Amino acid sequence: MEFIETIRLENGIFHHLALHQQRMERTIYEVFGRSNTVPDLKSALDNVTPIPDVGLYKCRLIYSREIKKVELEVYVPRKVNSLKIVEGGSAIDYHLKNADRSILVDLASAKEDSDEVIILRDGLITDTSYTNLLFRSNKGKLYTPSKPLLRGVMLQSLLNMSEAIEQDLTLADIKPGNPLGLTEAIMINAMMPLSVAPCIPIDHIHI
Repeated sequence: MEFIETIRLENGIFHHLALHQQRMERTIYEVFGRSNTVPDLKSALDNVTPIPDVGLYKCRLIYSREIKKVELEVYVPRKVNSLKIVEGGSAIDYHLKNADRSILVDLASAKEDSDEVIILRDGLITDTSYTNLLFRSNKGKLYTPSKPLLRGVMLQSLLNMSEAIEQDLTLADIKPGNPLGLTEAIMINAMMPLSVAPCIPIDHIHI
């Protein structure tokens, strides 16, 4: 079984390494047991040469009990203007960042004329197929689903700084005129901090 970490490399700087390291540790301990040694992420990345000192790159690290591969590629964000709700089913589980993303790819294929999907589990909003979600209210508050499929490092960073509020969110909460006053969905992941994340008006969410 293999797992991945996707790390933002911007102008020669790797972002959120401590949070990526913590997730690797949790993953290895859960899957392989606490007796296993967790690779040191910083040391592994120090061995990547050459590291571009200008530009935005996606660093994709594949690991199991040990780091198997580190890849760099120029990052070009997807353009997302609309979202479609799809049912993931109560059994969907992606709480570890598995290298096998087939379950998410299959759900994303149901987007039809939309650009991306929002996945429901047990009637609650979780994630898109490749990002966590924030929802901005008309009072400027940021809400995030309390039970995401995967708690990403960018989301964890915002939660650590108390910049987002965790809450169970249903379809009723993201319809126009909803009780929380939510106006737009924001897609975040390790490559897309809040400052550059796509923002989709809730009336562009197809339910």
